[in-house]
Amino acid sequence: MKDKLLKLIEHKGEIPPLPDILFRLSSKVDDPNCELSEIAGLIETEPVLSGKLTKMANSVFYGSGREASKDLSTSIMRLGLKMVLDLAYSLELPKMFYKSKGFDQKQFWRHSLAVGILSRAIGQKVIPHKKEQEKCYLSGLMHDIGILVFYYLIPKEYAEFLSEITDVEKTLEVLEEKAFGISHPDLGAAFVQKWWPIEPDVVQAINHHHRLGQDIIKEPLFSRVVMVANQIMNNIGITNGTLAYFKPIHKQSLKDWGLTTEDMTIMLQETRKNLDATESILNF
Repeated sequence: MKDKLLKLIEHKGEIPPLPDILFRLSSKVDDPNCELSEIAGLIETEPVLSGKLTKMANSVFYGSGREASKDLSTSIMRLGLKMVLDLAYSLELPKMFYKSKGFDQKQFWRHSLAVGILSRAIGQKVIPHKKEQEKCYLSGLMHDIGILVFYYLIPKEYAEFLSEITDVEKTLEVLEEKAFGISHPDLGAAFVQKWWPIEPDVVQAINHHHRLGQDIIKEPLFSRVVMVANQIMNNIGITNGTLAYFKPIHKQSLKDWGLTTEDMTIMLQETRKNLDATESILNF
């Protein structure tokens, strides 16, 4: 089954295409010579995206205490180019995969969004370099994308697999490996690497998001942050909708980063508020 799945990924007709706006926007954001007006002009061709970015810029987390942003250029400046791209992915990715009757995609994307938001919050506290901080959100948002790739490529088999999970002592990726010869982190990373304009170390973070405790010191710091954020969300009940066992929070990482219980309480409170606000605007 592993070979079959990897072969299906190789053929573009077998996978959901990434919206063209994400390719074009990613290219412009990565171009140091690109003008803000060019990016605004591109986003304006997508009225839904344009409207939601302006709403986000005026939300309590980005516009509190400031005059309301009434035009797209001001909204982009307030959010920052990287945040604009992250939010574009947050809006567009949930549209790509068809809705399965046996799987709650709203719950899935709520978990993914929560992991992205918490990863960004932790990263801003423990990662000294801004460029590495900026990788936290997208890595968190995409970490479980392999689950949707499974559903897209072999919907009947994967739905049946999830419905029959009874072993509460083994994690989802271990059970997938046994059933299909490949896990959702591996499948998701292979899919993203092949078709999406994503940095290689973000692809690695997707691939390694369940490897906490396995030579963790060798992982980039932002990747470790995503691993911990994922565990935290699972342990407080904001899960991806599968019923497999999930590991307890890796408290040693929080200790190593100097994060106290009070720090985490505050970050989780802010994450929940940000999650609710972002989810209501994106409306996926």
